[in-house]
Amino acid sequence: MARIVASIFAESRDQVVRAAAKAAMAGADWLELRLDRWQRGDLTSLFRDLRLPALVACRTPEDGGHYRGTLAERRELLSAALDAGAQGIDLEGWEAWQPPAGRSRLRLRIRSFHSFTGVPKELDAIRAKLHANPGQIAKIVVTTHDLADAAPVFDLLRATDQREQPTVAFALGRTAWPTRLLAAVMGAPLVYGRVDDGEEATAPGQPSVALLHGLFRARELGPDTKVFGVLGNPALPSLGPWLHNRICRRLGVDAIYLPFETSRPEAVVEMLQRANLRGVSVTAPHKGAMAARCREIDDDAKAADAVNTVVFDGDGRWSGHNTDVAGVLEALAGAGVAHGDGRTACVLGAGGAARAGAAALARLGFAVTILARSLDAIRPYAAAHGFQLASMSAAVLGALAPAVVVQATPVGTRGRDGEDRLVPEWRPAKDCVVMDMVYQPRRTRFLQDAEAAGARTVDGLAMFLAQASAQARWFNGKHAPADGLARLLAGAPALTAG
Repeated sequence: MARIVASIFAESRDQVVRAAAKAAMAGADWLELRLDRWQRGDLTSLFRDLRLPALVACRTPEDGGHYRGTLAERRELLSAALDAGAQGIDLEGWEAWQPPAGRSRLRLRIRSFHSFTGVPKELDAIRAKLHANPGQIAKIVVTTHDLADAAPVFDLLRATDQREQPTVAFALGRTAWPTRLLAAVMGAPLVYGRVDDGEEATAPGQPSVALLHGLFRARELGPDTKVFGVLGNPALPSLGPWLHNRICRRLGVDAIYLPFETSRPEAVVEMLQRANLRGVSVTAPHKGAMAARCREIDDDAKAADAVNTVVFDGDGRWSGHNTDVAGVLEALAGAGVAHGDGRTACVLGAGGAARAGAAALARLGFAVTILARSLDAIRPYAAAHGFQLASMSAAVLGALAPAVVVQATPVGTRGRDGEDRLVPEWRPAKDCVVMDMVYQPRRTRFLQDAEAAGARTVDGLAMFLAQASAQARWFNGKHAPADGLARLLAGAPALTAG
């Protein structure tokens, strides 16, 4: 099982002692002291006051660090740290020097390779070179521009006998931080993170120790751990990891759920199947592409012509499901909408979420009209299911006088322009039910405007929880009632009411 390493730039004794205490409380097993910026203060008493065993490293700019002294001075600094009590050391693969074999305190020896320009082809040879001296861990860090570029890292890990050649391998890059945890699933002995979100990261994409230890259970990951995740572009802002990891823990399932942000979804799925991938939640813009790859799809996915859940069996077969339809139905039921009785309902948008909304409303018995700024992509779907199409405008909505409106675009999502509104001039009738699928923030500007006009509003969280409950059953074969899931989001950093 992996050990968690909290990595910091060591600049002063007091700073290091405080960081070690926080890291220990958060769940770290080791403290990595990057001595790149150490101000040549006395190291003698430092290690006596640490609540964690420490390993030391000192990287030059060529290796992603900040140290600008001479090679001899760097070796002298590392030797002094070992003499003072450091129990581990990380040296670059090019470094010819190594501490004398007789140092009794050394429990951890690491040899590292870093590539900041891409993924080298010769990863096997790089690992062999790092393992030239026995008793060491090889650490290989590469850089990717898309998560799919990390495929060679997983090939390397799958071909690694961790007992013979213990190897840590992962990718840097904005979307690549899940590779750190996937490496642990594949047997890597260490997972690196930052002490907490307030500390400067020593490398791009480091999650906090608290997340590694708590939400993602890094110490417990291994070959039997099932891998799930949310596949989209974007995917990093999703609350899926926060919710599904807690669902798995509540259900007693050995699993991890991660964000897989990519522009190449099929390549990422193929790559992750080497790391025990069992299922993915699918979000925009990949719902249609994933549906096309599924051998089997359920009735809701057929009705929406899109999947938001894909499950992989042991033989690699894909089965597609759409839990968004059930999510819309449950969210509307909570607002008292149970029967359409032929009344008009409108869906704003033309993507996979909009099709799920239209399918749900049709099932309730509404006459559905889909409004979008561009209708070309959704014409075949609307024709096949008997839905009307119209351009998105306040005038059209006013003329239709819908009983229910479902907003199914990303407009209003946190991180976008908060003042961006689809139909700012439209005012719903007081008996209209207005639902927004966006759940971050819960009270979007669209819902605020509808509420000000007197309409009943439904935020996207109810739908999110209902569809997640259905997904959890597909993923784990166990029931996680939607009405108990809201509590699992307590403390989620991005979830607010405004």
